[in-house]
Amino acid sequence: MSTTPEDNTASENTTTGTDESGRPNFEPAGATAETAEGTPHETAEGDEHEQDEAVDADGTEPAVGARSDARPGGVFSAETFAITGLVLLAVTVMSGQLLEMLVSMIMVGGQPVAPEQVSQIELQLMMGGAVALLSVLAAGLALALTNPGTRSWAKWGAAATVIVGLLFVAVAAVAFYMVPEAAEQMMPPIME
Repeated sequence: MSTTPEDNTASENTTTGTDESGRPNFEPAGATAETAEGTPHETAEGDEHEQDEAVDADGTEPAVGARSDARPGGVFSAETFAITGLVLLAVTVMSGQLLEMLVSMIMVGGQPVAPEQVSQIELQLMMGGAVALLSVLAAGLALALTNPGTRSWAKWGAAATVIVGLLFVAVAAVAFYMVPEAAEQMMPPIME
């Protein structure tokens, strides 16, 4: 195989003119591009009517794949609150205390327990329910902040967090309702 110039049959582009016809066009189908002189030329579709639909109200062309009313995510965006809700829900799920306490209340079946245990059980249920409620509030705020520019994972995550978080709040409320009464303290007989 030879690499001499005589064997090369490909044409070389040695012109440096301003002809842009050889340059690739990255515009969407149906949109028009402006040449260096400022006059529009038609794209592969060649339809002038489609040109008017691709131009925004202010006369500029939107970027490919860009949403016209999308805003960039920030510190207080829907994505941030969706992640916050998911983390709080993960704390609730990983602790496992709400489900454990509900099962314990079902197993006890209303039998009286020591007064110290009642206050401890109620405190654990209130704290677990509060964290679950905070996850629901954060995810609800994320859903309230959504717009067409919000990423889809944030919408799905926030919706799932609201549903699962409400279930955990209900578990905490049922378990709190089922907490048995404190057993009466038996006083030892007084010796005289």
